[in-house]
Amino acid sequence: MIKLMMKKVIRVDELLANNYGEKAFKPGPDPLTELVLTVLSQNTNDNNRDKAFKSMKGLFPRWTDVLMTTPAKLAGAIKVGGLAKIKSARIMKLLKAIKDTHGELSLDFLNEWPDNDVREYLLKIDGVGPKTAACMMAFALGREVMPVDTHVHRVATRLGIIPPKMTAESAHGYFLDFKDAVSLYQLHLNLIAHGRQVCRARNPQCAKCDLKRLCKYYAGQAKKQDAAA
Repeated sequence: MIKLMMKKVIRVDELLANNYGEKAFKPGPDPLTELVLTVLSQNTNDNNRDKAFKSMKGLFPRWTDVLMTTPAKLAGAIKVGGLAKIKSARIMKLLKAIKDTHGELSLDFLNEWPDNDVREYLLKIDGVGPKTAACMMAFALGREVMPVDTHVHRVATRLGIIPPKMTAESAHGYFLDFKDAVSLYQLHLNLIAHGRQVCRARNPQCAKCDLKRLCKYYAGQAKKQDAAA
């Protein structure tokens, strides 16, 4: 079963790369910056995330400044990103946890740690879930992990890559079975692009989708159309 699914994932990756381009890993910001950016990105778009980060760093240039301010002032600085009270509390909690466990506001030490240890460490931080941890690992550390956001979860479920009732949280571990066959970094970015442009939550553009012959959702829709005809 896993061999058949492996072949399907490889083919999906090839077709997506044909449409959206091959993606070579581009190192992002340092691990702590990436972690905070991921928190700021929750329930908003990249543009608002970046505006919130710029505003925050304009008022609080050093991580020490962020940690030492009040939650209300930090929330005011990042309000453009939405959910400011929740995100400010999460950012301050994670900064405090990192400072308490390692004595400095940096996660650069994680570069030397194996994947499982990095993941376990991050998930122990209050407010850091599987997706946030995976984003930091993928974009700051270059690890072969799959951050599963709404686009990735929806497209992968429709294609039948992941089981129909599998949650996004469980899918993070499931995708690791394919890390030796494809670049999860590339697959992640291209699944997101496909989810935004073609495989939308509402009114997916199935007719023009190059993946439709591999897609369980499309097969089901075709059967419904045949039955109605």
